[in-house]
Amino acid sequence: MIEQHEIARLERTPIEDVAERLGLHVNRHKALCPFHDDSHPSLTFNTLTNRYRCYVCDAHGGVIDLVRQVRGCGFLDALKWLDGTSSIVTDVIRRSSFPAPRKRAEIKPDLEWLSTLVQPRILNDAARHFLFEERHLDERVIAWCGLSSIAWPAPCWRYGKPFYDAPSLLIPYYDIDGRLMSVQSRYLGTEDKPRFKFPRGSNCHIYGLQILRYLQPGEDLWITEGCSDCWAMLSSGRKAIAIPSATLLKDKDIEPLRGLNLHMFPDQDKPGEKLFLELRERLPQIVRHQLPSGFKDVGAYYAHLVTR
Repeated sequence: MIEQHEIARLERTPIEDVAERLGLHVNRHKALCPFHDDSHPSLTFNTLTNRYRCYVCDAHGGVIDLVRQVRGCGFLDALKWLDGTSSIVTDVIRRSSFPAPRKRAEIKPDLEWLSTLVQPRILNDAARHFLFEERHLDERVIAWCGLSSIAWPAPCWRYGKPFYDAPSLLIPYYDIDGRLMSVQSRYLGTEDKPRFKFPRGSNCHIYGLQILRYLQPGEDLWITEGCSDCWAMLSSGRKAIAIPSATLLKDKDIEPLRGLNLHMFPDQDKPGEKLFLELRERLPQIVRHQLPSGFKDVGAYYAHLVTR
């Protein structure tokens, strides 16, 4: 049988090292959460307790839990993966000796309720300041994307407790056919709160998919890192989508992009470079473009161009 001290030894493996082995990019004890569609790192690692927690979807646990959840495997397979060998598990042990992990009930966002939050398409003062005074975006683009805003906390389920912080932009994500998939909030306040939030059960890995319906054969499609960069690219007259993380992309996400003329201005930082390289592995036809010196991302460059 597996000795308890062996399990304890594996549980003491530095959790940030394990996260990196699992493909998560850890920066300042945070990473994009793989358990929900995360565009602002919300998975936090505590190196003192050797545990993790996401303050958006509440995924949490220790080293073995992290391996099981990310790899979708059982207890024994997690131990084998951590140990790097199968010798820790003897032939005497049978998988049936351990209860199978309980399957969580599938949670889906309440799209009917979410649609009532974004249908009015009302932009409050904080939203208008951010979009039009700070970012200098085209009002027609913002209207086409269906952005709305809230000035007070709102739930993400019809009878749930407040979830979206306020003031926030509400950013609807649509599929290729224009059907609502979920709504992401972007916090515009000054308190220490998560900048981005998705309701639990959201499965949105690409923003702006509905633009593909208007893409003509041979026309270019631009990939940006975030929604605001996507709005800037659209405001410049180019068709664009946003892909915050390549590690979350599934094959079904990639399929509509194969064979398209793809272009990208990577953000001028390490995460931007990493995203471009990861995307190029999946979509080798992407053409790289360089931003002028002094501009971190497409949004900043666009704002400069329209205000000079």
